[in-house]
Amino acid sequence: MPAPSSSGLAPGFLVAAPSLTDPNFARSLVLMAEHHGEGALGFVVNRPAPVTVSDVLAGVDAELRLAAEAAGRAGGPVLAGGPVQPERLWILYRTGPVEPVEGEAVRVGEDLALGGSRELLETLVRAPGADFLLLLGYAGWAPMQLENEIAAGAWVPMPLASDLVLGVPLDRRWEGAVRRLGLDPGAFLVGGGGAQA
Repeated sequence: MPAPSSSGLAPGFLVAAPSLTDPNFARSLVLMAEHHGEGALGFVVNRPAPVTVSDVLAGVDAELRLAAEAAGRAGGPVLAGGPVQPERLWILYRTGPVEPVEGEAVRVGEDLALGGSRELLETLVRAPGADFLLLLGYAGWAPMQLENEIAAGAWVPMPLASDLVLGVPLDRRWEGAVRRLGLDPGAFLVGGGGAQA
């Protein structure tokens, strides 16, 4: 996994404007993990995928699924992280109980990390107090594509706040982000655009 970028957009959020009608990104909140001269990488963190944590774990390891069920974690949603490689599993988690291991995960901001290994998944499922999300796929932008979309008003950047991802209910994250920008969700209207699929 590449090292995280240090641009002003990553780590951070992109809040979709209501005029952004691409079905992959309408009313989405995107966690930006990387942004550099070669493009950008982000994850939609407010759209459920049609599978649960239990479904994903059943395809990995039956014992791990039982461990998740015992910990009360199996019924949670998996998120549709974006239209690129929707079969690829990513894990976004709060650091503390589990710290990033070099080569296995990268830090995204002060208290979040991102990885994708089976070992990390097993550790998080079994770690008491671990706080994590499973995401399928990601959002990617070609060089300068994201900058052009922001200039067109499709996205509003905002600083990263881990509580918005791990502390706010899924269906309230976009509206919560809009309100943190000091805007009224009902009156928030700017230009259009879309990320690459």
